[in-house]
Amino acid sequence: MKYRNSFVSNSSSSSFVIVGISDDVIMKQIAEQDGKFSEGEYHDVNCDYGIDESCSINYYGSWGEPYYMGVDISKKMEEQILPELKKEFQEKVKEEYGLDIPLDKIKLHYGEVGDG
Repeated sequence: MKYRNSFVSNSSSSSFVIVGISDDVIMKQIAEQDGKFSEGEYHDVNCDYGIDESCSINYYGSWGEPYYMGVDISKKMEEQILPELKKEFQEKVKEEYGLDIPLDKIKLHYGEVGDG
């Protein structure tokens, strides 16, 4: 019998664990400042294997449309607790984008994204 102990992905998708947002209004505000959203649509969002890491905040989605924006926490999870990671993300967005995101909008997101 085989047991799966980690994320599994195929060649056209990626697994992720992030602290970030899925709020459409906030995501569009960030994307606008990154130059990736204008005239009512996303553009230049290159979610190769589901993740666009071209900006300070990563975009997670498929077909050029983000479902989430956030920061990878896979290496930090053993050293920090979730409230600390959420606060860190909140401060990063405030510093880099000038946006005040309420802590209750910042969540742990995980799964698989991409074209698969």
